[in-house]
Amino acid sequence: MSSNHDAGYYSEIVAADSRRKEFNIKNHSLLYSKQKPDFIFAGDSITHFWELNAYFRNPDHFIINRGIAGDNTTYLRKRFFTDVLQLEPKYCILDIGINDTIDLEGDYWKLIPPAPYENVLEKAKENYCDIIHQTKQTHTQLIVTSLMPIYMPTSLHERERKDFIKDFNNWLTQKAKQENLIFVNYYTPTCYPGASIPLDGITYDGLHPNGKGYDIMATILRNTLKQHSIHI
Repeated sequence: MSSNHDAGYYSEIVAADSRRKEFNIKNHSLLYSKQKPDFIFAGDSITHFWELNAYFRNPDHFIINRGIAGDNTTYLRKRFFTDVLQLEPKYCILDIGINDTIDLEGDYWKLIPPAPYENVLEKAKENYCDIIHQTKQTHTQLIVTSLMPIYMPTSLHERERKDFIKDFNNWLTQKAKQENLIFVNYYTPTCYPGASIPLDGITYDGLHPNGKGYDIMATILRNTLKQHSIHI
């Protein structure tokens, strides 16, 4: 793959731009030195803030993080080749979608109404399908992870966002089966049964995991991959 393939900036202010220069330089370093990662974690803030070396310490594995806080499926889809596929990792662990639910909030101050629920959900599915299609053209194995439960009582549309998480996770489960991809279920072990909220003491703010939350995620990921003879 071309070592000159850099992602450009977008024509609007988006979270994906916040680490563009950093990732372009880091990606070029990997390509220049011909080092191929074993695992790339790609996603939004939940990936971005994950101190991976604190949980995965196998000296034989090269693991890198390509998460961007605030990213969504639309812009990860656009940067996926540059930040993941051109680096030719063995595996990509993908956690994306929660920020798509921001469109369900609208913007009170800018007088932007909430986007229709079905439109937001279908757009996220379409973007995810494109990411899967991109990966199928390479030797990288995509590992699909569920969205996490949230507790955001200050949100005016928390119910819609929780519905999205449930519906998108159900779709991801079926899509992973259909495409013969590994599915990692973070949701069920981190959620109170029947309550749609995260367990006490595993997040900072009802959305982002803390050290304990990431420890649970790491255990789930490690055990799921082990079932497929993949060790991380």
